[in-house]
Amino acid sequence: MVHPRNFDTTPTTPKDEMRTPPSLFKRLDDKFRFDLDVACTPYNCLSRNQYGYCVGDDALSKEWTRFLMDNGDDANSFFCNPPYSRGMIEKFLAKAYSESLKGAIVVLLLPGDISTQWFHKYCFKAAEWIIIDGRVKFNDINGNPSKGSPQFGSMCIVFDESRRKANGHLIVSSMDWKDDTTTTNNKQQQP
Repeated sequence: MVHPRNFDTTPTTPKDEMRTPPSLFKRLDDKFRFDLDVACTPYNCLSRNQYGYCVGDDALSKEWTRFLMDNGDDANSFFCNPPYSRGMIEKFLAKAYSESLKGAIVVLLLPGDISTQWFHKYCFKAAEWIIIDGRVKFNDINGNPSKGSPQFGSMCIVFDESRRKANGHLIVSSMDWKDDTTTTNNKQQQP
């Protein structure tokens, strides 16, 4: 949930560094087979290839579908848990939608808040909304489950232009998820 910030105008907050619980990511990865994590740090990249746009990469200025993986293929399926502060959600939604028009599949983990401008501006362009039952208990910057949970529910917005056109309508589903892990992989821990 990170993105390079201009520290002169946009201060960072610890909440922007909260991590997606690995068990939630796995459920989504099993379905979408992510090639790239577009908002991560070197320590919390969750894609199976350990690829991601990290601090200093400026994911919003890159062409995600042009990311060349080690096997020579262009990345096609992307996971994004964007920073939740200072207009970053809308910026990542705009980028995700733009990349989906180029053929990408992008899944964003977002607050389930339908009252926001970004929700009405972008989320109705999605192929699917996945409502996550219960509240996601994010991990802290060290990969440990945080104390408490946010005061909002979460959902995933799936941009997949070919699927949206084929279905002709938005799919709304729910995902029963419960964090069944209490420890994290040491590979994801900061040194």
